[in-house]
Amino acid sequence: MLKLEGVLDAAQIAEVRRIVEAAKFIDGAVSGKATLKKNLQVERGAPQFDAAIRIVVGALMAREDFKTYAMPKQLTLEFNRYDPGMFYKAHMDAALMGGVRGQPMRTDLSFTVYLTDPDSYRGGEFILETPYGQERIKEKAGSVIVYPSTMLHWVEPVEEGSRLSAVGWIQSMLRDESQRQIMHEIDALRSHTVKAFPDSDMQERFDHLQSNLMRYWAEV
Repeated sequence: MLKLEGVLDAAQIAEVRRIVEAAKFIDGAVSGKATLKKNLQVERGAPQFDAAIRIVVGALMAREDFKTYAMPKQLTLEFNRYDPGMFYKAHMDAALMGGVRGQPMRTDLSFTVYLTDPDSYRGGEFILETPYGQERIKEKAGSVIVYPSTMLHWVEPVEEGSRLSAVGWIQSMLRDESQRQIMHEIDALRSHTVKAFPDSDMQERFDHLQSNLMRYWAEV
């Protein structure tokens, strides 16, 4: 799992919230089983929807640590809200979803972009079932978590206040999780090495290694 703070700055958070809060919310059951979830989501046909998406996607793609972790081929997202009594029971995201222009996309990774600070609502923790046990997550506004779509997860009932977020799914250019991890570690090592030895040819050598691995592994 990847946790990133400050992906959206205060101005971006305020603008996305202004757009989303003015939009029409509908029953979240339209995108899932009513027996599993009780929440609200922004109606996709609303003109405000695309404007808010552009801000969030732009902020994500401006972060190199997000791009090297996810290596997105395409992604899709929606905005949802949990008011008191609302929840999402344990589930795993669908393997295929409608992506850009409705074309099916494989969901390799899922993500949540937090739009409300944790002290503004009570309850509503995001629980992720990892190979090492459950992780309870409640991040600051502007933060993002990214995790494999194969993991079970759920949202605890909100007891007070409202929890607003963007949730999305990514089809990566690298289907295999271990390959994505290798590339992410190489990129981290590249950054540290180039910073420590700025006058060496290490950057070109890392670029050579990463480019050749992408030629072997990437699906484009």
